[in-house]
Amino acid sequence: MKRLLVLIPEGFFVDCFVYSLDETLPDSLNEPCRLERNSRIKLRGRGGSDEGIMRLIDKFRPEAVAIRILYGGEEFRKSEVYVSSLLGKLEKLIPQSPLHIPVAIKLIKMLGRTVPTPEICLYFETAFFADLPMQEQMYALDEEMPGLPQGSFGAVRRFGYHGLYHWAASEKIAEHRNMRRILSVCLEPVPEVVAIYDGKPIMVTSGATPMEGLPGNTTCGEIDPGIILLIEEKKNMGPEMINEMLTRHGGLTAVAGEHVTIDEVFAGGDKYEAARNLFKYRVLLSCGSAIGLMNGVDAIVFSGRYINAAGKLSQWLIPKLVKPSMGTIKPLVFCMRDSVDRIIAETYCRSKSDPSHICSSGYSRVFAG
Repeated sequence: MKRLLVLIPEGFFVDCFVYSLDETLPDSLNEPCRLERNSRIKLRGRGGSDEGIMRLIDKFRPEAVAIRILYGGEEFRKSEVYVSSLLGKLEKLIPQSPLHIPVAIKLIKMLGRTVPTPEICLYFETAFFADLPMQEQMYALDEEMPGLPQGSFGAVRRFGYHGLYHWAASEKIAEHRNMRRILSVCLEPVPEVVAIYDGKPIMVTSGATPMEGLPGNTTCGEIDPGIILLIEEKKNMGPEMINEMLTRHGGLTAVAGEHVTIDEVFAGGDKYEAARNLFKYRVLLSCGSAIGLMNGVDAIVFSGRYINAAGKLSQWLIPKLVKPSMGTIKPLVFCMRDSVDRIIAETYCRSKSDPSHICSSGYSRVFAG
């Protein structure tokens, strides 16, 4: 039986998923792959080692290894099968993504030492957003800023950082219905809203870094840049301390007064009301902008690891976005329960038989009007 090893770097750890690729399953089952094993291995920092990953490869002998990479810049506009000529392109991106690209390079070099060497497939979260409309890419900045994400016109540009979720949502809805205007809401620790028109993203809440946009579990989201200058002046904090405050001690955790997730905020009672109201409000503003840009919406898709929050969020959100008194047709609202590792595994499996195809399973309808 053929197997695929999916690697998802997360901070100092790598989440590892072994999928069996059962080519004998009939298409009607919509299950071209099955999760066989998952584990978390520490790769960096004290006690970090690649031995755990090497043991997985020795035991399961995967035909391919898929690596999810958060950032690919403008160099990588689609998933890639790794060849040695890509190493230089990856190394050039290190200044723009110093926390993520070096880990990917380390994994690639490690896999190159195995015998036989499996096929290495690279899946970039930013690839879906490489061709955002120019007005969506741009910031009102005059000078180039080396080391930050750059666009084709030279200035700092915006990206989205959950492209695999949004792409899968778009593809799966398009397979079932002729829907041109899709609002994709990804409920991850750093959440993201995207407007997708005719299969292409035209608006995203994230920016040059994932910090911009919606407040997350611990990330502050959109913030007046003057606040950063004020913190530096009044608190005498340097860049590292300010970054720590905004990314690890901000967001819903800061409002709630304790570490919380999006799921916990929506499952909790009055204790998390302020955090819940803030999140709902920011999502509403973003969704309203997206719908206005698309001149309506045909489908709304929720995805991400905190998908359990989608039910309560959609019950509050949909009536505010769509008013029957205005004669607007209610959109179909879907909850896509695929994890990012399954999206990668199914995409890889289907691409072997049809490069343009993606598995159509993995969502359930929450609300239909």
